[in-house]
Amino acid sequence: MGAFTQVFSRLDWQKRNGEEPRVRRFPQRQDDTQWMIAAGGYIGSRFRCPAVLCTRPTGCYSLPMGAHQEEQTPSHSYTRDTEELELSKSASSSREGYQFRYLPQLDGFRGLAVILVLAGHVVEFSTLSIYWRRVGEVSASLGVFLFFVLSGFLITSLLYAERRNTGSTRLRNFYIRRVLRLGPALLLFLSVIVILRSFGAITDIPRYEIFASLFYSRNFFGRSNSLAHLWSLSLEEQFYLCWPLVFSFTPLKKVFLVSVCATASIVIWRGLAIYFNFFDYGQGIYFVRPYFRFDSILIGACLAIALVSRPEFLSHARIASRRLSVALIWLVLILWTLFGESICKPLYLSIQMVVVALLLLQLVLAEGGWSLTFFSQPLLRYIGTISYSLYLWQQIFLVTKTPNWGVLRRFPLNLFISFGLAILSYHFVEKPALRLKERFQFL
Repeated sequence: MGAFTQVFSRLDWQKRNGEEPRVRRFPQRQDDTQWMIAAGGYIGSRFRCPAVLCTRPTGCYSLPMGAHQEEQTPSHSYTRDTEELELSKSASSSREGYQFRYLPQLDGFRGLAVILVLAGHVVEFSTLSIYWRRVGEVSASLGVFLFFVLSGFLITSLLYAERRNTGSTRLRNFYIRRVLRLGPALLLFLSVIVILRSFGAITDIPRYEIFASLFYSRNFFGRSNSLAHLWSLSLEEQFYLCWPLVFSFTPLKKVFLVSVCATASIVIWRGLAIYFNFFDYGQGIYFVRPYFRFDSILIGACLAIALVSRPEFLSHARIASRRLSVALIWLVLILWTLFGESICKPLYLSIQMVVVALLLLQLVLAEGGWSLTFFSQPLLRYIGTISYSLYLWQQIFLVTKTPNWGVLRRFPLNLFISFGLAILSYHFVEKPALRLKERFQFL
């Protein structure tokens, strides 16, 4: 009777939070209980029936077991990260809405993001003309932007799934998963930095900046080239320190409204601050501080919540994804990235953010076409899986130029070394931590 007590306690919880409980029957099987109650996706521990997430008029969503366990692909084998649990289109009909499953093309999307960072840094810190170096700078910034929007989409998908399945968000487990996801590779990288610094191989990092990077505050403190890229990692972790708290204490029916309002508020605040010149634009404050950039991650969160909880949005998005040209959207993004800042600084990041979100939405909804084929390529997907370690290690080979390391910091050897270290870091540091992280998943 304990399982039924837990179920009805979930029913009471949902009534207090304004959510409509549902009762769903399952066909009898020889070794299963004849029926069960699934209230908002809660699954009693004594039932063997598949996990079901009961939703509003869009129907039921199922979470395939082992969706992020180790899988074999034609080119490689790796452990699925929890962040790869995605919102995706149901294969049967639009009435079935979305189910949570792994989308391989999003690995490719992440792969393109890190390639843009690498290519941008190679060009920006080369001896080419100032025009091409500027192109490299905005290309690297665009790659980071892709990371931000995708990260908000993935993490919010997980938070929403857990909230729907269990009725709450286990914040302790969430933060443990984040530490295990990011901590080991970062600790390895910073440890090597400390060693190189002690031998004089790296000279531009003050001691306090290492601690700022370790505690995710590099977007406030620091001046070196060698650790400059950790501003984005700091911004993400500052966001995930706040967003799960807001998400868990906001009624589920109001989460979408809260996320949209928060995104719009930051867009307006940043635009006004730039227009009235509250801070020196050339210092980069508008690009790295959380109170000016959280919307770059929040837009992905809005997208994830809308796909699950807004059937009308899903319907319109499917129509738009079929009618809009993917190539045209990419062209708009590239042109705006290159020239938009000179046209309208207050709206530069905001328009860029919306276009990136459109591209991500199209990729999630894609049923075919060149975009899906391109982002599903095994090599691009593999680069996406090692992108975190690759992003960490590339900086000291592609960006930092003094002291002189000889051929180690010359193209293309510096690029090959970055890939080699990233592959080692992923397979020997990240993957073991990812396996440990599975103990703290909500499934």
